[in-house]
Amino acid sequence: MRNTWFFSLVLMLALLAAAGPSQAEEQSTPIGKDVTLAIGMKLWFNTWQSANGSVFNQQGTNVQTYVSDSNVAFIPSISLKIKNFFISTSYLGAPEYTFPSYTDTIVITSGPTSTAYTLKHDITATRTESDTNIGWYVTPNLAFTLGYKIVTQEITDKQSGTGLTARTSISKPTYAGPTIGFIGSVPVGEGFGLYGNLALGKLDMEYEGGTTTYDADYVSTEIGIGYKEKSLPLSFTIGYRFQSIEQEMPAYNVLGTGAQISPDVTKGLTFGINLIF
Repeated sequence: MRNTWFFSLVLMLALLAAAGPSQAEEQSTPIGKDVTLAIGMKLWFNTWQSANGSVFNQQGTNVQTYVSDSNVAFIPSISLKIKNFFISTSYLGAPEYTFPSYTDTIVITSGPTSTAYTLKHDITATRTESDTNIGWYVTPNLAFTLGYKIVTQEITDKQSGTGLTARTSISKPTYAGPTIGFIGSVPVGEGFGLYGNLALGKLDMEYEGGTTTYDADYVSTEIGIGYKEKSLPLSFTIGYRFQSIEQEMPAYNVLGTGAQISPDVTKGLTFGINLIF
């Protein structure tokens, strides 16, 4: 993939974590013996790249991609750790995303005459996500996870053009499926540490009201730096998060280019705070 370097960095971080001492465990304040509860909030300053099928084949492709304006997602989370095992859950919500307008070509045939029109798309969208994971710390700084991911989206496409009747279409895809991954950390001293995580999944995608299920490949990773003051039950993080969902999109036009990959990429800086009991 295009972001192989990013994933390689995360994997290297995990290997370092496997050999390093645990800073987080020394500084956490347990609510009971071998029990730790963490409640967090993360802000994700992100852009969202999505895609749509072209109405008419243009220059060998039937996939149009577009990138949203910057937005801020809010991600509350809660995690309970008992000895070396933990369970965690998080939820992502964000204000409405706005995408730049783009044009497509539509051909209307009337009798022997075919006329090409320029179709303008004005797109907005909303999304929510939920993640639930269980995990096991194989070392104090490295854990493997099994989870379940759900992504719901609502994409509104307002279409207009000279000589065409304006219309609005709304699509509501839902992605859901199991994930595997790991989380790791490396203490660097004075309360600071590096952290990283990686999750992979095979998701099923369905449109609301549809009967067809599509396969989608899911990748999510984040790396960053954290800080924990020993005298306070608080930790802070700043990092960079990348998430990709690649779905096979069927051909939408009579000329046909075959099924192609429809990218759904969200990425940007994160800022987090965790309250540790």
